[in-house]
Amino acid sequence: MPQQSVLERIRKEGVIRVGFQRHTPPFSYCSQTPFVPLGYSVDLLREVLAGIARRHGIERCEIYPVEVTSSTRLGLLENGSIDIECGSTTITPERENTNRFSRPIFFTAHRILVKDAAMTGAGQAKTPMTVVGIQDSTSHAAIMAGPTVGHDYRFSGCANIASAFERFCQDEQVDAMVADEVILKALMLNAAMADVQLLPQRLGSEPYGFMIRLDDAPFQAEVDAELARLMAAPAFDTLYASWFTGLLPDMGFNLDIPLTGDMRDQLNAA
Repeated sequence: MPQQSVLERIRKEGVIRVGFQRHTPPFSYCSQTPFVPLGYSVDLLREVLAGIARRHGIERCEIYPVEVTSSTRLGLLENGSIDIECGSTTITPERENTNRFSRPIFFTAHRILVKDAAMTGAGQAKTPMTVVGIQDSTSHAAIMAGPTVGHDYRFSGCANIASAFERFCQDEQVDAMVADEVILKALMLNAAMADVQLLPQRLGSEPYGFMIRLDDAPFQAEVDAELARLMAAPAFDTLYASWFTGLLPDMGFNLDIPLTGDMRDQLNAA
């Protein structure tokens, strides 16, 4: 039986259960207990829900955060434990077979982060490399399909981004890590790693979106309408800059990823 639309639940209960990740700055992250995430995706959703509430005369729409990982987010959405997942989830045709997605909120590409010890004197990565990443992720698929990587590798899968980065940092047998560029840059800066480098190759293009249950077209339409309004407004530039060109709260570093004309065009053309 189809579940009640999230919009109707908000009307009746005044609460929405939202899946956020803990280790994906600047989209959603948290370094404390209890789990109170912050980030670009968190702020975007807060603005979207405020707009939906104004348009429908809803007096209360409280966000109840639920911690998810790349391994648990799909199941928690499908079984109703969360009403929407907001973080850095890539929109893919395969995922669209089982879930809905909002219009894109960000675009990035996959990159490979390599330890300096795995580089040769000629500035090339040694071959073969042992590369960690999230098992069955879009980054995994990109490196499997990518002749542009330019060298041989052995992929070793992990359950989530936190465990992949932990292995990259602690396992001497691991040479590199593959993930979305913006996530890799944040992890590298947060760990203050001076003995690593990003290979120049960019693999594929990754649109991120909010993930919504497949049977909830009305809620998807509401979310998309508010995202379109927000991204076309001057205030969006300030919201974006606070997470991509300013110091990240609780982290103290700057990603230095400005809102380019190409990014703006992609977001507004969706």
